[in-house]
Amino acid sequence: MFEKYEKAGKIASKVRKEAVKKITAGMKVIDLVEWIESEIKSTGAGLSFPCNVSINQIAAHYTSAPSDDTRFCYGDIVKIDLGAEVDGYISDTAVTVIVEGDNGELVDEEGKAYNMPGRLDDGNPVVSEDEIEERHAIINASSCALENAISIIKEGVTLNEIGYEVQKTMNDLGYNPIVNLTGHSLEQNNLHAGLSIPNYPDGSNHELKEGDHIAVEPFATNGVGLVNDIPQHYIYSFLRNRPMRQPDSKHLLNYIGNNLCYFPFARRHLLEVYDEHRLNRAIRPLISSRSIYPYNALKEKTDGMVAQTEHTIIVEKDGCCVTTL
Repeated sequence: MFEKYEKAGKIASKVRKEAVKKITAGMKVIDLVEWIESEIKSTGAGLSFPCNVSINQIAAHYTSAPSDDTRFCYGDIVKIDLGAEVDGYISDTAVTVIVEGDNGELVDEEGKAYNMPGRLDDGNPVVSEDEIEERHAIINASSCALENAISIIKEGVTLNEIGYEVQKTMNDLGYNPIVNLTGHSLEQNNLHAGLSIPNYPDGSNHELKEGDHIAVEPFATNGVGLVNDIPQHYIYSFLRNRPMRQPDSKHLLNYIGNNLCYFPFARRHLLEVYDEHRLNRAIRPLISSRSIYPYNALKEKTDGMVAQTEHTIIVEKDGCCVTTL
């Protein structure tokens, strides 16, 4: 079991490091997402969830839709959150980067502006050096909080103590944790296995035990430290089988139940079943009947910039083992 967690961690770590080198201004988000997922699968591992690429004020749960034309923009602060699974044993890791490079053309051949979330309404964004410096500082607050949390993790440490370490580190650096986003425990075929690992002292006296597998993921922001749902959803989880009147919905739910029942999946992962138009019609009854659960994208409440850093950790008696270094 430990060997499989370790293998999943090494795969995710390698792909994460390569993705950081690959991202550049003007690149399509979907190209990065599909490259990351393809690299994970090329090792023989599966995806423990769709690759999340959340930009600027979007904190989590953004992945490309089937026809996503969004492009990265110079100065974007981008969270790359990915995971691998080996026989159901999971890794989960994230890094935040500032996009560099030339945005290139801002319009397509027909004169339509490309979708670049960091682009100002009147054209090429002017991101000041002060803004870039602060975005790097937000990333530093997140990564330092993770380092400090890892330094205290061992058997007997409480969830409250981890949350305290995360919040104190960020506050000392002038930033806030996002308090309604948490890390989580991991089990075979279960990405969120019951425990929530807080990013602030939540009062929990639950003590970690030797052998616990957890993902710790501090989110730092220059906003108030809360996220709200936005209407869009791109990621789903299977909940239960239900009778479906529409043949396409029935067929789609059967496919999901047989192939995607353990881990979250993206809408674009279903294109091998139906084309995009047919898929959009077939998936609606699955959501309304609560056969599948949609994860809304999450945005910082006051439009603060957000950074995330994450590792998967195995708790030991006198310390811990980080599988995704």
